Amino acid sequence: MIIETGNKGIPLKEIIEKLGNKSYSYIEFRCKWQNGEELDDVFFGACSYDNKTGILTPLDGDSYSLNDLYIDWEEELINDGQFYLTVWEKGEPSY
Repeated sequence: MIIETGNKGIPLKEIIEKLGNKSYSYIEFRCKWQNGEELDDVFFGACSYDNKTGILTPLDGDSYSLNDLYIDWEEELINDGQFYLTVWEKGEPSY
């Protein structure tokens, strides 16, 4: 089964703007899709974001874009005062 993603949602840059255009020391990228009666949720990457430069820096060697589309997000403030963001792509199973 192949999971196709990225054709639904809003751009990461708009999510960051909605949340106040903060820097994020960690952005976690995930994909979720309906698998029968279960909802699968899979981690696929991470980066950081500097709001002063507008640059995403991969933490895993992959590349990410502020134009990539996501359907859901969650922001956390960690004890060390840093902001973490988790975003989810919508996956569509393709057989």
